Amino acid sequence: MKRIPAIAFTIVFLLFCLPSKPAYPKELNIDEKINSIVKEILPELISLRRDIHAHAELSLQEKRTSALVADRFKALGLEVRTGIGGMGILGILRGGKPGPVVGLRADMDALPITEDTGLPFASKERAIREGKEFGVMHACGHDIHTTVLLGVASVLARLKSDVSGTVLFVAQPAEEHGDGARRMLEEGIFKDIKPAAMFAVHVDDTAPAGIVKYVPGYALANVDSFSLAIFSEGCHGANAHLCVDPIVVGAQVVVSLQVMVARQLYVHRDTVITVGSFHAGSASNIIPERADLRATIRTYGDDQRRLVREKIERTIANVCGAAGARNSLDYAFGTPAMYNDPDLTKEVVTIAERVIGKANVVQDLPDMGGEDFSFFAREVPSVLLNLGIQPKGATATLHSPYFVADEAGIPVGIRVMSAVILDALTRPESKLKPSPPKR
Repeated sequence: MKRIPAIAFTIVFLLFCLPSKPAYPKELNIDEKINSIVKEILPELISLRRDIHAHAELSLQEKRTSALVADRFKALGLEVRTGIGGMGILGILRGGKPGPVVGLRADMDALPITEDTGLPFASKERAIREGKEFGVMHACGHDIHTTVLLGVASVLARLKSDVSGTVLFVAQPAEEHGDGARRMLEEGIFKDIKPAAMFAVHVDDTAPAGIVKYVPGYALANVDSFSLAIFSEGCHGANAHLCVDPIVVGAQVVVSLQVMVARQLYVHRDTVITVGSFHAGSASNIIPERADLRATIRTYGDDQRRLVREKIERTIANVCGAAGARNSLDYAFGTPAMYNDPDLTKEVVTIAERVIGKANVVQDLPDMGGEDFSFFAREVPSVLLNLGIQPKGATATLHSPYFVADEAGIPVGIRVMSAVILDALTRPESKLKPSPPKR
């Protein structure tokens, strides 16, 4: 009987005793699946974003953008509803498993700003309003928001078998107009399929790509306004005692409102009153017959906005009354404060930290800006995340003709929101609390 050489014996031993390499690669986890899809579709999404940016459209005129989104949703196999609240689109993805309904929203409209970025895909769109021509630009990043929405829809459509429930993709018009979300709700966007939670992102011009910020509770303010007309008989500037001077009265109103904020309101109830428009007069030696003031008022919560309105009305009435000046005040409640459900925000933060790393998920302070996603947040628990897109060395802010967004933020937004939605669909609906509290 022949002896087996030692080396041959060793080979046979290793073949039988060492663990064998699997014939197929290990199953990817859900985050890995999302990342793989995002890498594959990103070039097409960047092209889409640049197309949307180059063809910016004003509020309630988003015809081309709306059609692009609807066509994209249809190509992904979503059920599509159009013309909601004007140019609004609803795409419905029904998952392969039973579960709750959640929604993701993005706004589509641009601003009346002439772009001066020098980008090869800079908007050259023009519009005419009140006889004046001006440019139209995505200076608030809504082209990024829409691209993230399309990206998440693309990812989840490919992962349909892993989706437990239904996802509503809301492409909203007229955010800059302040009432696009309200219009969609009034026209019954959720009349037969209401989400248990809603999510959204907004670009952040103070954070680089790769960073996501969040604010629990009140994140953005009520956006209210007033227009005030102060009347006079008018007279010669050399004989000011012969009439009420509406300019002086208006100036006293401006100062009195700032004193009111500093001395009549609780310091921990943030309030800002800005008189941004003050027009009166036609010559240096004529006291005019009228002065017109316009202001924006920012507060948090319904109770505070009502309290501030009462104090503003009283202050104006008293100042004008003391001067004997007739006045007409038009006060309007606008977009409500954006409230991020605290419990839902905690869960979203946990998912975001898993996807992009804890160091890249940063808690921020509330801001006095406004966002009409708040209308959705008053209907169902919601969370709005801030997505870093500030290019290195950039100084231009949102609503600037020089504003540029770093496209590296797009895949970050898609990855985070895809994971957030898949996680939300596995969460018992009983854990979602309605809200926001009165304040």
